Amino acid sequence: MNEAYLDDFRRLTVIVETKGKTPKAFHLRGNDEVAPLTIDTHERVGDRCKYTLSYAGFVFLNKRYVVEADTGQTMPLHSGKIVRTEAFDDLYAYDGGDLGHTYSPEETRFKVWTPIAKAIKLERVDANGTTYHDFRYDNQGVWSLTLEGDHEGARYRLHADVNGRMVIANDPYAIASTANGEYNVVVDQAKAFGENITPAPEFSGDPTDAVIYEASVRDLTSDSSLNLDTPSTYLAASRHGLKTPCGRPAGLDYLVDLGVTHVQYLPFYDFEGIDETNPQSEYNWGYNPMQYFVPEGSYASDPNDPYARIKELRQMIDAHHQAGLRVVMDVVYNHVYDAERFSLEKLVPGYAFRYDKRGMLTEASGCGNDLATERRMIRKLIVDSVMHFATRYHVDGFRFDLMGLIDITTMHRLRQRLENHRKDIIVYGEGWNIHSTLPDAKRTHQRNDDVVLTIGFFNDSFREAMKGSTFKLDVRGFALGGVSDTNVLERLLKGSVYRFAWPAQSINYVACHDNHTLYDKIQAAMPEVDEETRHRHQELATAMTVLAQGVPFIHMGQEFMRTKGMDENSYQSGDHVNRIDWALVDTHQDAITRLKQLIDMRKREPLFRLKSKPTINRAVQVEKTKQGSLLYQIHGENETLVVIFKPRLGTERLSVDREAEVRFTADANATLLDGMLTLEGIATTVLKGR
Repeated sequence: MNEAYLDDFRRLTVIVETKGKTPKAFHLRGNDEVAPLTIDTHERVGDRCKYTLSYAGFVFLNKRYVVEADTGQTMPLHSGKIVRTEAFDDLYAYDGGDLGHTYSPEETRFKVWTPIAKAIKLERVDANGTTYHDFRYDNQGVWSLTLEGDHEGARYRLHADVNGRMVIANDPYAIASTANGEYNVVVDQAKAFGENITPAPEFSGDPTDAVIYEASVRDLTSDSSLNLDTPSTYLAASRHGLKTPCGRPAGLDYLVDLGVTHVQYLPFYDFEGIDETNPQSEYNWGYNPMQYFVPEGSYASDPNDPYARIKELRQMIDAHHQAGLRVVMDVVYNHVYDAERFSLEKLVPGYAFRYDKRGMLTEASGCGNDLATERRMIRKLIVDSVMHFATRYHVDGFRFDLMGLIDITTMHRLRQRLENHRKDIIVYGEGWNIHSTLPDAKRTHQRNDDVVLTIGFFNDSFREAMKGSTFKLDVRGFALGGVSDTNVLERLLKGSVYRFAWPAQSINYVACHDNHTLYDKIQAAMPEVDEETRHRHQELATAMTVLAQGVPFIHMGQEFMRTKGMDENSYQSGDHVNRIDWALVDTHQDAITRLKQLIDMRKREPLFRLKSKPTINRAVQVEKTKQGSLLYQIHGENETLVVIFKPRLGTERLSVDREAEVRFTADANATLLDGMLTLEGIATTVLKGR
């Protein structure tokens, strides 16, 4: 088989079967011209010969070209590594805001970006059958089509002639879809998004004023005890009046009652891994993105109704806003579920992903591919889709999965766009320093925090120090009674400003959807202690998260001892593992009440929410007592807060300010008399003095 690929605008790679005669000369035929090609190198590989050729003219990528050898072989010229060159990005990057479809009752306009396609047809399906319509090439790699008349509700997909074969692809900028992404759908945006969403509740915009709570649309309402007709859906997550088995608030009402400010939901744009027509047959967290502008269909009442997807997601967000909660969207731009099936890969092969020196897809994400976020049209896709959810759905924040694989320029561009839209949107992510083909200095990881000043990072140092090792289950952190360095604990309680420019960059947490729940970790690390003692350690770890400087992040169920049965990676383990067991809320009301008190205290006391490194270094002191408890003191102009984190059983007496008063304690036996504080249990205690 003979092959010819364009490596850049001056070089080609040609592979020919020799079959006796070896070519000595080549020509390029296309665009009404024939031009000679210069042989730069050649090598024999078995019965084939590989040539690198150079060309002095210009190849129009949307035109058809053929390479001809003097031995009579001919081969169509396909795009190759050229799509990953800077020249390609510079020449074909499109800045317009009209990709996808633009509907009106009079006409619908379609625009698709693929510089290398030779032809594109729109397959349009409605009640009258299927028709096909030709796009015309404009410039900058954009193809356009205008259909007169009213096409609302029409299903469509793309048929593109790419590298010698017809591919069928979704529209990368489609905002609506039928079940399982079979077709995209033309929707009237005025109808879909015309209803007003309640403005987000008042928020300063400073992440240190947030208390973030991680949940899942599905897990929130999948427990059968709620007796819902439509469990695990946007509608269920919007419902008021849900109750635990003993009649306490559940679902959305529970989130409101807890007092958090932001609910971070696991991904809710279109992902693979679930049959949307039978969602209860499968389970997936949603870290398998495929359509970046389309809401996930398994959470909708009817996945084949594009308006249901859109309106029900908006209804969920509106219900949260009305209840005083903001919504953070978990987004995944480091990889896609299936590189070969990804629409942009079909339309522009080789462009969307990173490759190693051998020309193989990299997979630093661990998911088979890594999106090339540094390429201009991938960057545009990311920024445009985030802005779509910020403007159309009124999302209040974005959490980036494996953000360390995304380039800094993209994150800066995105942050600027969000700032121009609304200054109270928060942005944070997983800033793990993962080696990839993207240079270290260009990756958005937490060691580059000095150049990424307005974005937060999950603080794994806080997690490991307070809870203990995530991957060595027997290793205990401070909150579990383990041996910990006082200097390390001090730095972490100070919002990690020793490493971050602002405390707002430190997302403090001890558990999230990944890895074992906190309850399961403590069970594994402390098998010798009784259940009540493990609960006290769990409360202590959560209290340290809430009261430390920085941004507190709580995994749903952390406060009521949520377990996944030691399932360390439950991304597809089913509802029986992942569901919120609302009976646990009834069982652990005392622990929940104490967390509510701590959240309320944090929100009322500015000293727990200091804004700058100099202020924190001046105001905060941390030291250990002889018995191993931690004294965390915050000095204000007119008052001082003293927090005692006590990780071990046994009597401890501390001399304190005689005018101090106990503002909070989880120790039922704590006493304060004549300036002497006596503590007995594993607990957090907060004093307020002058």
